[in-house]
Amino acid sequence: MDNAYATQARIGNLAERGSPILPAAIDHATRARLEDAFAASKAPATRRAYRAAWASWTAWAGTHGVSPLPAQPEAVAAYLASRAATAGMATLRMATAAIAAAHGLAGEANPCADRIVKTAMQGFARQAAAAGHVARQASGLTAEAVAAIRGALNGRADACQLAARDMALVAVMADAGLRRSEAAALEWRDIEREADGSGRVTIRRSKTDQEADGAVFAVTPAAMADLDRLASMRGECEPGAPVFGVCDRQIARRIAAAAKAAGLGDGFSGHSGRVGMAQRMTRNGAPAAAVMRQGRWQSASMVARYTRNESAGEALRYL
Repeated sequence: MDNAYATQARIGNLAERGSPILPAAIDHATRARLEDAFAASKAPATRRAYRAAWASWTAWAGTHGVSPLPAQPEAVAAYLASRAATAGMATLRMATAAIAAAHGLAGEANPCADRIVKTAMQGFARQAAAAGHVARQASGLTAEAVAAIRGALNGRADACQLAARDMALVAVMADAGLRRSEAAALEWRDIEREADGSGRVTIRRSKTDQEADGAVFAVTPAAMADLDRLASMRGECEPGAPVFGVCDRQIARRIAAAAKAAGLGDGFSGHSGRVGMAQRMTRNGAPAAAVMRQGRWQSASMVARYTRNESAGEALRYL
């Protein structure tokens, strides 16, 4: 592999910045704007995951004397087989996504689209299922879970700003099905009160709305009351100030801690709001299309995954 170092350096830059190799004649300001635009096309968490996955692939390729880019499908399949011994399907899928993205940015054919890699991935998934390895779903912030957390926090939330913040965070994420990044980016100007006491939350950009068209979603009067309490404890809240003031990783920890303090046990995470919202709406008879709109899902497959227990229970009406 004569240009192994140059290839790895080039793709390392692509994976980090998200930019293509630019013509030398482009001026610095234009180059910077274009590199920033490519970087912004992927969420920071996605870029971090891609960097880690790409580093693992290039290290394996270097050890086995194969080209990381352009890569041969047989080499990618062999790499995935080596990872499958200890890694789960989520890790393997992230690996194929990172390899595919790097090849796309470099203008090379995607080896992960080849039948060899696709067949291997299907086989790994079947083997994982046969071994009893199923994807763990986060416990949902259902109405019952939110009520339990409210009971545990409300004694302190009236006097402690951190407890009030955690309660508002749980309530809003459970109603709007927010992702961690969406909750972290939420500002006070994004929240409006309706005459009936409910609220409307504007999500300016999300995982499925990278062009920032924005979307508006409803939250219950109870969640609005939690937000009002938090705002009153903080005093003057600038429109552009963050509502919760914590990063996405801290959000996951705060939800897990609030659930554990309420006696709900482990299994709660930054994804629990989305799971619980889908489960709660389905239990209340909402059609899948309404659940999809509230959760910003582009297909019904995720709704079906999160609500499989609710869907199974529907049969009891006819048994």
